[in-house]
Amino acid sequence: MLPWWVWLLLWAVLLTGGAALVWWRSRALWGSVRSLGREVGRAEQALAELSAAVDRQDTTEDTPPTAVTQDPHRLRADHERRRAAQRAERSERRARRMPAWARVD
Repeated sequence: MLPWWVWLLLWAVLLTGGAALVWWRSRALWGSVRSLGREVGRAEQALAELSAAVDRQDTTEDTPPTAVTQDPHRLRADHERRRAAQRAERSERRARRMPAWARVD
């Protein structure tokens, strides 16, 4: 059995070591918190600059209306007209590439 002063010394070493470990990890945590604070400040500044840039943008430009707000019959007619023009262009290109003897003019 160990004398009482050895037990006292052992507990003192354990408590001091635990306190040192807590202090060391607390300092590391504080450094991380400061770094996070700097990053949040930079992000806040970048967001403010972006917001200012968006506010400065000229919003008077005429933007075309979206498909949701337009007449579906007119949109369908435009689509069919574009598709017919594409088919005509494709057949024209195909006819130009055909050899002369295969053309049906």
